[in-house]
Amino acid sequence: MRTLETVDRALQLLALFEQPRQELTVGALAAKLGVHRSGASRLAGTLAERGFLERSPHSDAYRLGPQLRRLGMLAVASSDLVAAARPVMAKLADRVDETVVLSVLDGHEAVDVAQVDGSHLIGAKQWVGQRSPLHATSDGKIFLAFCAVDLDLVPLTAVTERTITERAEVEAEVQRVRARGWAGAEGEMESGLNGAAAPIRDHQGGCVAALSMSAPEYRLPAERLPVLGDQVRTAADEVAATLGYVPQATDDR
Repeated sequence: MRTLETVDRALQLLALFEQPRQELTVGALAAKLGVHRSGASRLAGTLAERGFLERSPHSDAYRLGPQLRRLGMLAVASSDLVAAARPVMAKLADRVDETVVLSVLDGHEAVDVAQVDGSHLIGAKQWVGQRSPLHATSDGKIFLAFCAVDLDLVPLTAVTERTITERAEVEAEVQRVRARGWAGAEGEMESGLNGAAAPIRDHQGGCVAALSMSAPEYRLPAERLPVLGDQVRTAADEVAATLGYVPQATDDR
């Protein structure tokens, strides 16, 4: 019985993390759980050893760890979202004959959770499980534009010579993405690789994922991005409709 109580207490502790990037000190954990500080410290320490929590690099607080992120990705990959998206992804991949990817937001990164390839061998890559910075990819820009991401906390580091790293330029790009409803990237994450992405919304209108396609620059030059961007946006809206999304006049489009 004691073991079951400890397991239950550990699950209660993990459930205290309710917001993205939330960090909680041992004192806060103890207060919320209604236990002594030493007990909360031991429990958090054990969870950290197993990878379910990790120490903040900025303080002594704890935040959710890599094991939970891994489990979260597995849950997403087997969720209704992927099931709803995959047929549309297949149609889009067949139409554009390029790789189509579904990604979700995890902290300050985009995580790819599903993929459908075109017929080309050049440019084909296994994206599922890959994590990428928000400011350097088309799907990442979607999350910057349509999710509650604090740009102050996003490291604007250069990945290639074409990565946008100036705060004002990133903000201007985000505004353009909101206005047209899709995002583009031109060699900003990987030299010679271009892409376009659009938001997938749920029944409440919130952005829950991004649908994107990418290809080598010689097959997807910058002048083709608007056409492909509109196609990706149409496909993303098709997925959103299966999730119960109904477009509203107030949508950030």
